[in-house]
Amino acid sequence: MRTLTGTLEAAQKSRRRRPVVEASVHDLERGITRLSWLRYYTGAEPESHHDIAIDGNDRIHRIRVEGTTLYRQRSSGSVFPALFPHLFPIPLGEPVTMGSWTIVTTGCAGPCAIAASGLNVWIFWRTTGNVVGYRYSSNGGTSWSSAGTLAAYADVLSLAAAWWTGGSGDHVVCFALKANEISAIVWDSSTDLLVRHRIVTFIAPHTHIITNTYGIGATYNAGSVRMDIVFAGLRDETSYNTYNIFRTQLSPTHFFAALDSLVVVPEDPLDTDLLRHEYPSCHVPAVPQAHDAHKTTLVEKFTGIDPYKRPLTSHLVKGTDWLDSTITEPRPVLDVSSDYGLRIATNDVSWFLSRPDGLWYAQRSPLPPIDLSRDIMSLTLRAHAIASAELASGPGTLLIELDNSRGQYASPGAGILASLRFRAELELELGYRTPAGAETAPAGRYWVDSWQYNSIPLKADGRRANASTLTLYCLDGWSLANRWTPRYQMRWNHTGTPHNVWTILYKILARIGIRLVDGAWPRSSPMLNFYPDYTLVPGQRGDTAIRRLLATVPDQLVFRGEDAFVKNPLPGETESYEYGAPGEHLIEAGKYGEAVTASRTRAIGRDAADDQVIADEIDWSLQQLYDLLAVTYDPRLATHAQALARAQSLLRSLSMEGRSTEILVPANVGQELLDVVLVTDTRAGRSADPHRVKALATEYDRRAGRLDQAITLGAP
Repeated sequence: MRTLTGTLEAAQKSRRRRPVVEASVHDLERGITRLSWLRYYTGAEPESHHDIAIDGNDRIHRIRVEGTTLYRQRSSGSVFPALFPHLFPIPLGEPVTMGSWTIVTTGCAGPCAIAASGLNVWIFWRTTGNVVGYRYSSNGGTSWSSAGTLAAYADVLSLAAAWWTGGSGDHVVCFALKANEISAIVWDSSTDLLVRHRIVTFIAPHTHIITNTYGIGATYNAGSVRMDIVFAGLRDETSYNTYNIFRTQLSPTHFFAALDSLVVVPEDPLDTDLLRHEYPSCHVPAVPQAHDAHKTTLVEKFTGIDPYKRPLTSHLVKGTDWLDSTITEPRPVLDVSSDYGLRIATNDVSWFLSRPDGLWYAQRSPLPPIDLSRDIMSLTLRAHAIASAELASGPGTLLIELDNSRGQYASPGAGILASLRFRAELELELGYRTPAGAETAPAGRYWVDSWQYNSIPLKADGRRANASTLTLYCLDGWSLANRWTPRYQMRWNHTGTPHNVWTILYKILARIGIRLVDGAWPRSSPMLNFYPDYTLVPGQRGDTAIRRLLATVPDQLVFRGEDAFVKNPLPGETESYEYGAPGEHLIEAGKYGEAVTASRTRAIGRDAADDQVIADEIDWSLQQLYDLLAVTYDPRLATHAQALARAQSLLRSLSMEGRSTEILVPANVGQELLDVVLVTDTRAGRSADPHRVKALATEYDRRAGRLDQAITLGAP
């Protein structure tokens, strides 16, 4: 139950109620700005290794390799494009151009990287002499040092660099990646001395055995005071090899965190038409804004029929950490091809994507939100703890009808309606008028999936009716999951780091941009201690995958806007609200049903020797009346304890179906799914009878002045 003010709770219990509905549309993707890219620079430079950095004066520095020559390029001045959103999608102020390319060295063997902080700019490359070379500038690129050797480190395949601006010292870090080894070369730019050269080799007995690599990116994360690193590699596994986008992190004491995979694609040894991902880059702004995110780019490379090299982008789910490995599903970002990926950077205003012949920018801040409140004529909102496939695949769980009699919504996506675009985020609040004014409570965030205009220019007698409405159909978390499918096989607990059910769910929800929060809700032992070998295959619907995973535990999933939580509905939970009793929330109508449920359950599994494992759970109070058995089989149940926990979970879930109650009430704007509430209806034999909330259906009609709620309840 959401916490409400005393005046708001009193208002929703009153017989004289004045509902308040507020809604606004934001051009966000689960709380993160949706970027619209515009091209800033166009050239004819050939594809090769390259990089980008922006100095403290907001000048862009780019480098690229052609043959054995490494070139640098600098913008003519500070770059602040797109100060206003799409109303003026052009650079403002004095024109800023990218300068000509200048030679850094003629002895570059391919890999290169650049980093900047303040007026300090450092360039690194693999020399034709097979060591890591460097040059630096302390005045923003006006003049440069002579070439030096950073480290006698041979056979480097790719480089990345970033500036450590927090912690002790003023250090620039160059990350060098070999076929099976990564190193961090930490250099003190103020003393021009090597601080640390940390090396990790990915050969046995290391957990991850890597046989080849395909690009690296790095960024300084001021929030964690660490370096976040992403790289592509081919991992040697027991059954088959996999192409991975790995993430790791460099600590302030210069140790690497354990690897984890962000994207995994199995290698097919019988098929030379390979699909894999290469040349990742990552970046988080030095001072993140409210709607910024840690972003990653990579190249999806396919060498079969109709080959392509397609740049993809992804971002870290809002409120999660780099080591959580919670990136959204990578997706195409620009209609271009790229051999060596797009490198990514920011200044105070914009994001930038770069490759040798192009530079693109997008505004960091979101478009202005649109307040829909005054035009809302009606709404329908449905919420379920476990949504059916039919509901999740429907046109929307939230329908909002808007008055369009003035044609004010005739041009979505343009002008003052620029934020009203498909999959824009709609924030909803419900409440009542109180002595303190209009008070509301959050009712979730939803995403615009479709809309429909209804226009009736004339009445039956031919007189002008001027009736026009726009209905928005919006999705909740279940519906988003229904519309997501894995692009590649995703598998947990076959090899590598163990993942319990909660962690697997955490990773799946992250793919659609939803954060699974770890709050005060109770969680079951299987949720935390069961580590199933779990696989998602391309084409499988996300909501189906989630329901299949949740079938292994008694816990249920509740979406709360861009967040979600799981809760184990334990018997004996304290009630949070009351309906029907004198002085409590009014019940306008009710239906109360009870039915037979399973009296016992059996879970069957297989142990390590492939012997059968059986565990039963019996409700003896029901078993004395009848015998009704429910059986589940899961070969992943390898011990009696696991099988017993599954049998107990199944019996608990089925017992909650023994009651089927629905009450119609004035909307309780604080009510949440899975809450336990008391119901009193003496005519139906109910007196402070505990029930658990299974579903909510809320209806608002401005013309009738009503905000009603149908609450579906089950056994507690």
